[in-house]
Amino acid sequence: MKMSDTLLIVPPNDAEAIVISQIAQLLGIPTYLSKQTHGASLDKGRDYRSDIKKDKYKRVVIVEMPGPKTEARLRKMNIELVIIDHHHYTGLNRAHDFRTGRMLPSSLEQFLDLFKISEKKLKALGFDPLLVRGIGVLDRGFIWALQDEGFTKSEMKKVLAYHDQLLEKIHDPKTEAKKQRIAQDTWQRRKKWNHYFIVETNADIQLRPRLSRIVALELGKPTPLIIIERSRHLIYVQESDLAMELFERFGGFTFGSDRNWGYRNETGKPRVTLAGVKKVLDDGGK
Repeated sequence: MKMSDTLLIVPPNDAEAIVISQIAQLLGIPTYLSKQTHGASLDKGRDYRSDIKKDKYKRVVIVEMPGPKTEARLRKMNIELVIIDHHHYTGLNRAHDFRTGRMLPSSLEQFLDLFKISEKKLKALGFDPLLVRGIGVLDRGFIWALQDEGFTKSEMKKVLAYHDQLLEKIHDPKTEAKKQRIAQDTWQRRKKWNHYFIVETNADIQLRPRLSRIVALELGKPTPLIIIERSRHLIYVQESDLAMELFERFGGFTFGSDRNWGYRNETGKPRVTLAGVKKVLDDGGK
């Protein structure tokens, strides 16, 4: 199939998605960049069917934008629909291969495999294959996955620097330093509960990824965390053997090889509280 026959839909809201969109555009793949942030859904926002009909696309590839209703409508258009994802969502398992049951690789790794993009091709497009692979591994299992994959300390520093460079495209440099200070201050006010650190903020910032980096660099090992972003109505549990138990009890979403769980308290959905999360963790998922 020609590249021009495929429409790629991706929300460039993190480093992995930004790399995917950059590679796709350089390859000449028609690409629609959704403006949705984390939690993006195909069922929200633009209806792509008119674009697909007009340009006669034969295949649509959707990256981390779950939307069963819209996906069903697209399948009725007699096109090939490819879903790239590696997360659990409420009522939707996108973390495992439905045929083998195995955990799926990161979305970037799936993208490279789908379009048969070799290291040689990446170099020809102007990318450093080590850094591209590192972004995929980082998204799949954070710094610990890089260690497991054999990245040296020097290579890990390069991947993290590249990651931050990519995020400069979506982070306002005028406010990023302040957000980093908030994350650091919030970590200093952490509380200990069982073997988890509880970190809470009322600030309207995306605390979790900033905090994860701080904790990893400071403690140097996977550290169980309960993170509460009150203004964004989010609660997370990271580096926990009970992440899937939380998902099965409350729904929400998983990430990081199913060792991390999150839930957004939205209108019309059951409310998940810190007390409720503690009970599941205290009971060991029973």
